[in-house]
Amino acid sequence: MANRVRVSVGSEQSELNLVYSLASSFSKARGLSDKVESQLLDLIGQLGGWIIDRAYRDDPTGELAFQLELAEGEVRVTIEDWGEPVTSFGGGASPVPAELADADASTTDLRLVNLGREGKRLSFAITAPEASSEVLAGYGHLMRSADPTEASSEDLEIRDSTAEDAEAISRLLFTNYGLGYGHPEFYRPLWLIEQLNSGHVASTVAVVSGEVIGHHALLLAEGEGSAETGIAVVHPAYRGLGAFGKLFDHTLQRAKGLGLDAVFGRAVTSHPYSQRAELSHGYLPSALMLGIVPVQGRDDMTARGATLVSFLPIKLSKREVNLPARYAEALKTIYSQLGLEAVEAGSPAASTGADLPAVTSVADDERSCSTITVHRFSDETRPDLIKALRHSVHRHDDVAICDLDLHSLSAAELDGAVELLREYDFFFSGLMPFGPAGHDRLRLQALLTDNVELDQILLDSDAGEQLKTWVFEDHKFDDMRSS
Repeated sequence: MANRVRVSVGSEQSELNLVYSLASSFSKARGLSDKVESQLLDLIGQLGGWIIDRAYRDDPTGELAFQLELAEGEVRVTIEDWGEPVTSFGGGASPVPAELADADASTTDLRLVNLGREGKRLSFAITAPEASSEVLAGYGHLMRSADPTEASSEDLEIRDSTAEDAEAISRLLFTNYGLGYGHPEFYRPLWLIEQLNSGHVASTVAVVSGEVIGHHALLLAEGEGSAETGIAVVHPAYRGLGAFGKLFDHTLQRAKGLGLDAVFGRAVTSHPYSQRAELSHGYLPSALMLGIVPVQGRDDMTARGATLVSFLPIKLSKREVNLPARYAEALKTIYSQLGLEAVEAGSPAASTGADLPAVTSVADDERSCSTITVHRFSDETRPDLIKALRHSVHRHDDVAICDLDLHSLSAAELDGAVELLREYDFFFSGLMPFGPAGHDRLRLQALLTDNVELDQILLDSDAGEQLKTWVFEDHKFDDMRSS
């Protein structure tokens, strides 16, 4: 069952009748109360009518797009238009206009974001207790539903994946997400077979009566002390059997058997479900990546959303690192939350990072970004870093990432690199421990597009909210929030 609907209408008040019909049908089909339906229709009239009056001024040739979406305990409404500019308000920008005071009082998170050439987006939410996690199918708004089976937890077999499971895994993803999953390579069985055979992917499957009904993967990168966990999916007909927890536990045992120092996950911030799954297994937030993935569900798929990176250390080792002055306190806090002890390394030994290239850059076409890693920084290597930064711009990346090695760089070198990167609009993202050669990295990021979703970042922990505060304080987004 899709928990989101969308319709485009013309810029005349009479066109709102089409939206009323959609909203009424949506409310009834999703089991919302008459009270919620009435409130929804009233707010669509108030706010849709206000946008038409302010943005189009009797111009019937314009267009508005209305989107209704179930979230946990609420209904979210987004109204997009491409008419005359209106000053942003709400969400830390300007106050809500006086004429919308009644609408503001009956909604949560009423705001308007001016996106420049991309138009405007007015959004709000209303309380809807009927929109429970059960209605939302347990994992985000893209997962599909199915009638439950009579299978029990005793019927579950949890085992390592083999190449013979590749097509079944791809089909399982399609069953749940259509073709909208964030790791599109997993839709290609031949690619997955190659990764399984090479050891770059260590997958776990849940099987019932010979059918693959669940999957969880460990994504391994050569030379790194940590690995990403993810691609977690359970067939909608088999939810409630405890398959997800058993898959997760099996993956963690494989990670320990491989001698990894830590595992990490990247959870979208458009909903809280994947974050909750990681938190329940002891993962803790370490970095917030803005604009790193397309916002799912938008027709143009161009807006950029955030992901939260969370780590679970397997080995609670002492970390001998240097910290740049600007981010020292934030990094110490993250280390402490992860249960890791950060000890000042002082001047790095000559051999630390000597075998690693001074500056590397890896392009990620799927995410439209480049990741630059700096292991050594001096007057000699400074031009190499600047060249990598400019190359990311020339590639038309949406996001540039720069990781600074906290083991091989001295505090003074880190301060110098941070100073240079801030000249190129880089700002704090967080900590990425156990990377290449087992080294920890300070992660910085730069946004190379202004079409970034900053207003609907849902975080499900105090540590995540604190991380967001550090990120937003280090880069003022006034130019992106105001018109």
